[in-house]
Amino acid sequence: MSETWYSGSTAVLSNLANSLLSVEKMLTGASYLMGIAFALKAIMTLKSHGEQRSSGGASSMKEASIYLFVAAMLLYYPTAFEVIMNSTFGYSSVLAYAPISNSSPLLSSIFGSDNAVGTSLAIIIQVVGLVAFLRGWLLVARSSSQGQGAGNIGKGFMHVFGGVLAMNIIGTLEVFQDTLFGN
Repeated sequence: MSETWYSGSTAVLSNLANSLLSVEKMLTGASYLMGIAFALKAIMTLKSHGEQRSSGGASSMKEASIYLFVAAMLLYYPTAFEVIMNSTFGYSSVLAYAPISNSSPLLSSIFGSDNAVGTSLAIIIQVVGLVAFLRGWLLVARSSSQGQGAGNIGKGFMHVFGGVLAMNIIGTLEVFQDTLFGN
C-alpha cells in the first residue's frame, strides 16, 4: 500500500493539468469573442431602442446597459479579474502568494512546493473557476433579456465570485484556514 492517497494518480493528474492549460487559453480567447458578441448585441439593442423611442414606444435601457457591462468585463477579462482579485484578496495576481505556509500540515502536504500533485490540482481547479467565471457573466447577460427571472443576476454574480475563489484556490484555502483555525 502506498504512503499517500494520490501516489497512483500523479501521472493522470499531471497529464490532465497539462491538457487543461491549452483549454484555459481557449476559454480566454472565447471570452474575448463573447465580449465582442455582447458588444454587438448591445449596439443592436440600442438601435432597436432608438427606433422604438422615435415611434413612441416605451422600453428600458437596462438590457443594453447590462450587455455593454458584460461585454466590457469579457473584453477586459484580465483587468476585470485583477480588480475582483484585488478587492477580494488584497493582491491582484494568483501568483502573489508564497508557497503554502507550514502552519497547516494538510494544506502543505497537498499544495506544498515539493508536491507534484499540488500544482496539477491547482490548475484543474483554476480551469473550473474560469468556466464558472465565464458562466457567471453569461448568466448576468441573460438575466437582462425580457422574460427572464430575477434570480439569474444573483446566480450569475455568485458564479463570478465562486470562479474568482476557485481561480485563486491557494489563497482561498489560506483564507479559510486562517479564518477557521487562526494564524
